[in-house]
Amino acid sequence: MKHDSIRKSLIFYLDNELSENEKAAVERHLEECADCRNFLVFLRKGMQVIEDEKKSEELPFFYTRLSAKLEEIAEPGGQSQWSRLAHPILFSLILALAVYGGLQLGSNASSFSVKQPAVSNIQMLDDFETEPIESFLLSNL
Repeated sequence: MKHDSIRKSLIFYLDNELSENEKAAVERHLEECADCRNFLVFLRKGMQVIEDEKKSEELPFFYTRLSAKLEEIAEPGGQSQWSRLAHPILFSLILALAVYGGLQLGSNASSFSVKQPAVSNIQMLDDFETEPIESFLLSNL
C-alpha cells in the first residue's frame, strides 16, 4: 500500500473501524515504514488531547451556587412597593410638565408677529403657481 492511502486509513485503524484485511495491510505497512509509525504516534497524541478535552471537571456545588446567585438577582433588592412606583410616576409628571410647557410656548409664539421683508423678485420653492412642475422638468432636459 502507498503512504497516502495508509495515512488516510490510520484514523480508522485507531478507532477499530477497518475490516480484517485492511487492518492486516495497515499493520504490515507500519512494521516496514517508520514515517507512518511516527504519524500514528502523532495521531494517537492528538486523539488523546481531544479525549482529555471532552472530559471536563465538574466543580462541586457549582450549580447550587449558580442557582443561588440567579435567585438573588431575580428577587428585588429590598425595594418597597412605593419606591418601585415612584420612578414611573416621577417620569410621567416630568413628561406632562414638558408637554404643557411646550404647548404654552407654542401658543405664545403665535402671538408674536415677525415682519417679513418684501422681496418679490425671489422665487420661492413652494411657489407652484408661477412655474408649474411640468415646465420646470421639461426646461432641465
